[in-house]
Amino acid sequence: MSRFLRAIGVFLFAALGLFYIAFGVFYASVEDLLFFHAAAIPDHAREAVRPIYFALMKLVGGATIALGLLGLWATFVPLRRGAPYSATAILIAYAVPLFMAAVVAEILAKATGAPTSWRIMGGLMAVNLAAYITKALGGRRSA
Repeated sequence: MSRFLRAIGVFLFAALGLFYIAFGVFYASVEDLLFFHAAAIPDHAREAVRPIYFALMKLVGGATIALGLLGLWATFVPLRRGAPYSATAILIAYAVPLFMAAVVAEILAKATGAPTSWRIMGGLMAVNLAAYITKALGGRRSA
């Protein structure tokens, strides 16, 4: 049973890593303002913010791709080898941007009335916690 739980934890952390990579590719390659971002920008200012918007989207996208790649490496190397605290490190690394994105989405929604996707981030956080818990319940792999 512990081997099964460890495998589930690894699978869930890997799935999150792949999600981060896909999300990053999407953000880095957008060619128009996303509807939930555009809703936060007054119509008269949209053209003026386009250069900074696309620069930030590429920055966020690239960083998210890197986080996903690093998370996959941490999942398949130290975590699978049973390195102490590796699951905790992945949990925190994945949780911080999810938490900050949810906070920023709520602040933006209050300030502008833009739609928010904090529920998606909450679902991803639940997967992150499930990965951590199942890995913890499965214990460390014996070396």
